[in-house]
Amino acid sequence: MAKAYNPQKIEKKWQKVWETKKFSAAKDFDKRKKFYALVEFPYPSGDGLHVGHVRSYSALDAVARWKRMSGFNVLYPIGFDAFGLPTENYAIKNKIHPRVATDRNIKTFTRQLKSIGLSFDWSRMVDTTDPKYYKWTQWIFLQLYKAGLAYRGEIPINWCPKCKTGLANEEVIAGRHERCGTVVTKKLLKQWVIKITKYADRLLADLSVVDYPERVKTQQINWIGKSEGAEIDFEIWDEAVKRFVILHCKGGSPQSYFYPWLKSRLEALGYEVEVPDLPNPEAPNDLEQAEYVSQHCKLDENTVLVGHSSGGHAVLRLLEQDRKVRKAVLIATPTSGKFLDGQPRPTVLDAITRGFDYEKIRRQCQDFTVLADTHDYAVPLSDNQALARHLDAKYLEVKAAEPHFLVKKETQVFDAVLPRLRVFTTRPDTLFGATYMVVAPEHPVVAEYLKHKSHVQGVWNAKEVADYVEAARKKTDIARSAEDKDPSTGSGQAKTGVELKGLTVKNPLTGEFLPVWTADYVMMGYGTGAIMAVPAHDERDFAFAKKYRLPIKPVIKPPDVATRDNLIPESGTGHLATDLEAGCWIGEGTMINSGPCNGLPSSEGRKKITETLEQRGLGQKAVSYKLRDWVFSRQHYWGEPIPVIHCEDCGEVPVPEKDLPVLLPKVKNYEPTETGESPLSAIKSFVNVKCPKCKGPAHRETDTMPNWAGSNWYFIRYTDSKNARAFADRKKMDYWLPVDLYNGGMEHTTLHLLYSRFVYKFLFDQGLVPEPEPYKKRTSHGIILAADGRKMSKSFGNVVNPDSIVKEYGADTLRLYEMFIAPFDQMVPWAERGVIGVQRFLERLWKFYGTNDWTKKRPPENSKVQKFLHKLIAKITSDLTEMKFNTAVAAFMETLNALEGEEMVSRKTAETYLVLLAPFAPHIAEELWRGLGNKSSVHQQSWPAADEKYLTQDTLTLAVAVNGKVRDTLEVPSNMPQNEVENLALDRPKVAVHLKGKTIVRTVFVPGKMVNFVVK
Repeated sequence: MAKAYNPQKIEKKWQKVWETKKFSAAKDFDKRKKFYALVEFPYPSGDGLHVGHVRSYSALDAVARWKRMSGFNVLYPIGFDAFGLPTENYAIKNKIHPRVATDRNIKTFTRQLKSIGLSFDWSRMVDTTDPKYYKWTQWIFLQLYKAGLAYRGEIPINWCPKCKTGLANEEVIAGRHERCGTVVTKKLLKQWVIKITKYADRLLADLSVVDYPERVKTQQINWIGKSEGAEIDFEIWDEAVKRFVILHCKGGSPQSYFYPWLKSRLEALGYEVEVPDLPNPEAPNDLEQAEYVSQHCKLDENTVLVGHSSGGHAVLRLLEQDRKVRKAVLIATPTSGKFLDGQPRPTVLDAITRGFDYEKIRRQCQDFTVLADTHDYAVPLSDNQALARHLDAKYLEVKAAEPHFLVKKETQVFDAVLPRLRVFTTRPDTLFGATYMVVAPEHPVVAEYLKHKSHVQGVWNAKEVADYVEAARKKTDIARSAEDKDPSTGSGQAKTGVELKGLTVKNPLTGEFLPVWTADYVMMGYGTGAIMAVPAHDERDFAFAKKYRLPIKPVIKPPDVATRDNLIPESGTGHLATDLEAGCWIGEGTMINSGPCNGLPSSEGRKKITETLEQRGLGQKAVSYKLRDWVFSRQHYWGEPIPVIHCEDCGEVPVPEKDLPVLLPKVKNYEPTETGESPLSAIKSFVNVKCPKCKGPAHRETDTMPNWAGSNWYFIRYTDSKNARAFADRKKMDYWLPVDLYNGGMEHTTLHLLYSRFVYKFLFDQGLVPEPEPYKKRTSHGIILAADGRKMSKSFGNVVNPDSIVKEYGADTLRLYEMFIAPFDQMVPWAERGVIGVQRFLERLWKFYGTNDWTKKRPPENSKVQKFLHKLIAKITSDLTEMKFNTAVAAFMETLNALEGEEMVSRKTAETYLVLLAPFAPHIAEELWRGLGNKSSVHQQSWPAADEKYLTQDTLTLAVAVNGKVRDTLEVPSNMPQNEVENLALDRPKVAVHLKGKTIVRTVFVPGKMVNFVVK
């Protein structure tokens, strides 16, 4: 053994040995019990690792090594989460390609991780930017798409003006982009979205079956934000509409498909409805059918015409023949004669061949809506899109309950035929008190108002609304929801809004007409983006109503405060502190001004009103979540291409699985565009393709996936990282999954944890993975701050690179210091002096083993040393189990102090100490172990068990209290009888002074802890 401790020399030596002999390799299907330890894989930035990464990795490494020595087959893998904006921004700044930057960064990270001696199974390493990996990320997306959990829609998203990309809610911190710090605005864009909300209830419920810290569970619960209430439909009122005429499709009749259901729904609302039996339905002639309708149906400017498929041709022909109507709704109406299923429809083709005078048709009707089915088997989407352009119509794309809307009940048809404003409320009992409605500036109703009313003279105030919407777009969500006091009322929120003049809705129970406002305090991020305003029972609505002089109608009478009659318990909804004289009561009470519900407790009123709405088809019991569907699009280059092709005729077509992966093309220009489109949109060789379905011209999706995409299933790939035929072999997943212990930062216990649990649950539902939860246990570590107390950042110049610590002090010193610095879950600043202290401990350890001649025969260990040793075994085993790494390191230091004070320490004790130390400081433990003459590795030794006989204490320190207040302590033999302990306690001077002149009425004895004299 060398005389001086030289960590740099011995650490490189043993790292090479361990890697050569594959000490850390996990074995599939081994007979030993498996243990899967997982750390969050790093994002390989250009700056390399910092010491914050090392804290988690070295701690979990200690657990992994301990478990191996305890007889487990351990999987402790590593990989790199390398797609996303940070690398792209780094590449743009340094003028190198993201691929080059990523490869360089991974190489640096790999060298650094290996220099610390972490026992990762490098044979299973994954890189999310490797096409062999992201092929399966794309494959998982396609499974979500096929299951109806991925969709594309125009939605208001968080937009970073600097990075020119859309952001998920979780990427916005205090109104700013978490990565670049830019203030986030809102932008309306076509985005891919994942329906994580479909799993919200299960994500909540299954928290009961996992071992997560309570604060982690609370974060998940709060983020999901479940609220129970009702969805209520307020009909957007057009007083001119009196009747509907519904024209059926080819092969249809008034009794088929959705026609009877739609007729019944509309009649229940008081409208006249006709569904004529059109002549020759098997071979429809549009001229003949239009003439029939003209003769048999009442058509005037109070009529809405609804045409389904070929029935739409009859609608167009009627309008072409100077029949004026209020509105026309055209559902899956063909216009090109090119049918997706290739079936001949000669009479339908005749109508198309005759053509339509769209200019004349537009003059006969104020309002057109075109409804398309994205999964239509016959009518191309391009037909519907062209028709909407010809008519300047509102265009809606939906997935029908059955292709081509051939179903008995189709709510999406009803939505198109009779537009409604849907709200979610937790207080349906206040419905009779709604006096106005409020929609978010981003709500589709506002967009429609601006599009179709801007040219109308009279009450419409489109310019005022447009200006307000633009101003709201520039505000952050934080600013919009801030609870500032309104100086005009002295209470509530100082919110602004503007009325959508001329637009009214109908209260579904009272029939009252309510004005519609748009206000920035309502956002699309919760519920439906629309609220029924009940100012008498909502403080926010109350302040708004007072400011704009809107009606206030009380419908809940509060408990009698004077008599405390029916006083709401503390846990009840609302509070009595509300200023009743101001006219706003937000709590429970008795219903008034509510028709048939008068006199009911408000809790009962909620049930009755919801049931009534359900019976009338105007509402239903519902649950809402703060959790929003997962925005999955990014308008950037460095990400997984979304495997979808857009065809004018077929719509969205998933890339066939045999054509995966869709490779990210090699390009010179990858900077974000000024338009917000992905840089991929400019690459013609990538964009222009043939439709896999019809073989016609089509174009690829050019948005890429977010950097979350690859990180939500990486732990599955570790079980079978080289598989080219599947994302992982099912037998290997059955053996290794779920993860036994997953450690990461608290900053990832909301977003990443939620997303990865969702993806795993989806795969479980598809029968692709075992068990419904991916992680049995989740732990979190506190971050290491810079010495100045701030977060480590290159811009602050306070980053500590582990390379410099390893070079000067050694990897074992770095590992031990990071575990010793503080309790594992606590935030702590870096302190160089602490590193020096740990180095001195290792140097003392080196000296202790180097100055003893362990070859000489030594007498049996005395009981004192045995107690030191077995207490250490018990302590380290317990601390590893509970992840109390700091107290474990402290125990090593204390025990070394004790051993240094002994004249003779046996070889067995010396070896056991090294076995215990090996998971924490693996290099020096291995070197000292071999220095004792051992041929096999210290890391291949069995974990020692503590002997209970050495753990019992000879003496105990007890607290002595009088009336519960400690007055003294008492050291006694551990086996002393209770009566003797009490007698000794009574003789203690500090106790006796408090007993003088008093009577002991009871003595409370807590074995091993306390004796308490109760006196009076």
